[in-house]
Amino acid sequence: MEAAMDYLERGLDGEIEYRRAAAEANCSTFHFLRMFLVVTGVTVGEYVRRRRLSRAAPELSEGEARVTDLALRFGYDSPDAFAKAFKREFGLTPSEARGGGVRLQIWPRMSFSVVLKGDRAMEFRIEKRDEFAVAGLTIRASTENGANLRQIPAFWDECSNKGHVKALERAMPKDTKRGLLGVCVNDFDDKTNTFTYLIGIEHPTDARARKALPRGCAEVAVPAGTWAVFSSRGPLPGAIQDVWKRIYAEWFPSSGYEHANSPDLEVYGAGDTQAADYLCEVWLPVRKAS
Repeated sequence: MEAAMDYLERGLDGEIEYRRAAAEANCSTFHFLRMFLVVTGVTVGEYVRRRRLSRAAPELSEGEARVTDLALRFGYDSPDAFAKAFKREFGLTPSEARGGGVRLQIWPRMSFSVVLKGDRAMEFRIEKRDEFAVAGLTIRASTENGANLRQIPAFWDECSNKGHVKALERAMPKDTKRGLLGVCVNDFDDKTNTFTYLIGIEHPTDARARKALPRGCAEVAVPAGTWAVFSSRGPLPGAIQDVWKRIYAEWFPSSGYEHANSPDLEVYGAGDTQAADYLCEVWLPVRKAS
């Protein structure tokens, strides 16, 4: 991740490719973007935008740089677009910032460090599973400016309101060890910064159950592999979001495993999702770190 940050920093006044940043971090583009957001609380795009404006601000304050030149250098289509972004970030226009005497609150370069607290145990187990399939309704979610954090909850609400979630539960195989699934499919598109998210169940083998699936369901194959399974206890979404953050910030750096670039699963059990003891799980495909 430090190598990825170095790459982002070098590209602030040039071109930045998320794919190359992910390669520096030794992971897929999708995994890198997701890990960055979970650990830092901001998207890569937002971080880059803030850093570019933070680089531009001192030059404006010194009164030597032209807005047109800064806009072009830091990737803005026009001086107006740069000025609007600058105003949103600092609360004043580039003209008002010029010449010094104005206090600007800039964003410094971010760095990563491993802090192993050990003050809270993480419940997890390692499982191996043969290939299986999931069936459900899909949405194409965008990682731009964290849009997926809004799109996916809205998709759950839509599916619930239309009765699709109940239909999926009725079609669920009776012998399944998993409940309702939220699946992040590993099909990230570098050009559009989108991926497929699925609300579904393990694909039913019974013909009658398959007919009960909501119209428009897609099937996604999940390859055989090793899974790290983490327990989440507490009301949603706070409890499971905390688990995701601890996975990336605490578990991965000390586990000897890395992401296997297969679909991630969130497994939701029965019960009140707002209860203090509500139990669900995160299934993460892993492999031994190289």
